[in-house]
Amino acid sequence: MSISFQRTFWISIFLISIATTSISPAHAADDDAMARSPDHSTIVTVLLYPVNRILDIFDIFRINVGFGPGYGINVRATKALQVGVESYETFRVGLGKESGIWNPRYGVVYTEAEPFTAGASLAYMGGRQRGAMEVGTTVHLGIIGAEGAIDLAEIADFVLGFVLIDFKEDDH
Repeated sequence: MSISFQRTFWISIFLISIATTSISPAHAADDDAMARSPDHSTIVTVLLYPVNRILDIFDIFRINVGFGPGYGINVRATKALQVGVESYETFRVGLGKESGIWNPRYGVVYTEAEPFTAGASLAYMGGRQRGAMEVGTTVHLGIIGAEGAIDLAEIADFVLGFVLIDFKEDDH
């Protein structure tokens, strides 16, 4: 690894750990004082700005391979415009949003279950892990499956994040 990559990597890890570490209740008074400080919020925003832009990129994509029993096919233009039939329980490897054992926000290795669901458009009640503006497809046959999707709302959140607008409220 190059020196500049290592430095960037460790600085990113440090900033992420600062952002995700919660303050214990014993420090609640300190927390209130910090919240009142305009310099604190500005400093945190500046320090975490590059980290939040990178995390917003990962929000956009869902691409993974699943292993486990079941079947299914789902094609979606949005959550309201989808069609499919699915029933599976899988162990997934890849990018997945809002789940995971690696990090609660992004899954690299995670499990996912889809109880029997079938239908079209608003009558399709499955896919609770999918975003409202997600475009993609899921296929699962026997013991292996795959999924690929992009979330249009997350693209907008990523772009607007450059001017500090976070309508998905997922920045640290």
